[in-house]
Amino acid sequence: MRGIPHGDRDLPRVALTFDDGPSADTPAVLDALARHGAQGTFFVLGAVVSGRAEVLRRMRAEGHEIANHGYAHDRLAHRPLKTLREARRTSALVQRAAGVRPRHFRAPHGDASVATIAAARLAGLTTVAWDVDPRDWEAPGAQAIAERVLIAVRAGSIVDLHDGRGHRQGTVAALDLLVPVLRDRGLQPVTLRMLLGR
Repeated sequence: MRGIPHGDRDLPRVALTFDDGPSADTPAVLDALARHGAQGTFFVLGAVVSGRAEVLRRMRAEGHEIANHGYAHDRLAHRPLKTLREARRTSALVQRAAGVRPRHFRAPHGDASVATIAAARLAGLTTVAWDVDPRDWEAPGAQAIAERVLIAVRAGSIVDLHDGRGHRQGTVAALDLLVPVLRDRGLQPVTLRMLLGR
């Protein structure tokens, strides 16, 4: 896994990021973030943007960041031309749907090589990884997801969650458990742009 793994450890901020959407569960994720006044970053797949422009516009309107997760969730390490094509295609789809151009990229599966990162940079994107992985894609339940985050998270952390490619009700419920605790610890959930000072 390559890319920026975390932000400044001296600033009391964390980034909650969501991969693989938008999906039918994304509005519930947005509702949960809204309940707690928290911002997130959504790494969207180009292949599922069609027909979900309203959700992307809501993300933007509510202060979240829309980022690029490639087009079809294929592994992209050592495939720079495919990375460049997918990154550009997805950014164009997001621009048309939400009127904003992504600035950050995360390779599907976190499978990025030096060539992948360079190709994303050619598409105008900075590659971001994570340092907290609660493996919510395993659907272990809200309590386990929240506990896994809270055990590992610290100032500057980038948390890798998911809002697509499976049922994400556990992730939604986990947000209600973990965001208040983050706040109690003095950690503010912000977008990647805010976390990384971009």
